[in-house]
Amino acid sequence: MEAASIPVRRSSRAKRLVQPLAFLGTPTALLLAFFLAPMLVMLGVALDRGLLDGGTGFNLTLTNFTDVISDPLNRKVALTTFEIATAAMLVQLIVAVPLAYVIAFKAGRWQVPILLFLVLADELNPMVRIYAWRMLLGREGLINEGLMSIGIISQPIDALLFSQFAVTVVLSTSYLTYTVIPIYGAMKAIDGNVFEAARDLGAGWWTTTRRVLLPLIAPGIFISLLLVYVPLFTDFASPALVGGTSGYMLGNVVNDYVLEAGDLNRGAAMSIIMLVLSALFALVAYRLARINRLES
Repeated sequence: MEAASIPVRRSSRAKRLVQPLAFLGTPTALLLAFFLAPMLVMLGVALDRGLLDGGTGFNLTLTNFTDVISDPLNRKVALTTFEIATAAMLVQLIVAVPLAYVIAFKAGRWQVPILLFLVLADELNPMVRIYAWRMLLGREGLINEGLMSIGIISQPIDALLFSQFAVTVVLSTSYLTYTVIPIYGAMKAIDGNVFEAARDLGAGWWTTTRRVLLPLIAPGIFISLLLVYVPLFTDFASPALVGGTSGYMLGNVVNDYVLEAGDLNRGAAMSIIMLVLSALFALVAYRLARINRLES
């Protein structure tokens, strides 16, 4: 009987080892097929000479990367993109942290309706949002008309549209939902008595925010940065429609390489560079969030 039970035990042990691998195998295979494989194809296109030799065969080269990096226009656009994306991210955090606090601790039974409103607002077609902002910020838009009607200005403000300001405003509102919800989730994990204890110890609102609230919601801010700050660098619809020449961003550079010039190789090289920079930013943001948590 004991000899017969040994194969049974071995079979059950093998089944326990195989089942987790089977469960993990399917999502891993899908990840490799739909994420890693396209990345490898894009890397191959970026490393191909392509248009440099008339597109005859695959010839390994780093010329596409050096051309993209050495182009002074691209460096100028990269600086503009950094300025716009950082300003938009800061605006969203300034709005999102107080809004998430109100939803988490003050809204009561209105928490779910407010969250649903944020989600529904995000479901609006991006092009509709962008054109709505054009109607608001345009020379004959509602903002200029309103300011002129009450006598604050005597002529329309042209800088409201087709400028870095316009791109920053549109991007700030386009991704606000993805900034608020992770921070709200982090706040819901905080015991409200922590703030009472801080006040009992004599901490003001700024000290409580800086020494208690922000360290505790650092993971939520980190997730918001990943969900929002990185995509801000690749957005091209908003800069193209409300930015003009001063709001030209890296996403527009890739769009022009691929769709306007038909240069898939340099477009892929620019995309790879942006992907690597995004990964480095994610690592730095994670490290800072972790340090902030440990210091608190």
